[in-house]
Amino acid sequence: MTNNDLQQASTWTRNYRNQNLNGIKGHCLSAETLQGILSQPACVGVRAYYGLDDAGQPQLVLVGYDADDNDILPAPSATELQRLDAKSQMQELPSEEQPISLAIHVPPCPPCCSIENPLNS
Repeated sequence: MTNNDLQQASTWTRNYRNQNLNGIKGHCLSAETLQGILSQPACVGVRAYYGLDDAGQPQLVLVGYDADDNDILPAPSATELQRLDAKSQMQELPSEEQPISLAIHVPPCPPCCSIENPLNS
């Protein structure tokens, strides 16, 4: 990271904080979480999705993706495939029984925050 990169990142995070005074500033990602996602076969990177929980709080969802930029998710079971309608606009979610490495409980800042620095103050 160059000083210019840090200055740009500092500007962007300050702009965000100025528009979200009481909002989440960031998320803490453990090495274990990232390694669990990146260790999946064919995984070349991690994609972050933004979501809102039932209380309206922002949440971060992390999933691995492959060389074709496709999210690595379990394949639907035969039963789920039978339920998929080719004309349907909605795609059913994969079965929860198939293990995948997906991070949905990523601690927010606050309270998981660094000491004051150019990115958070």
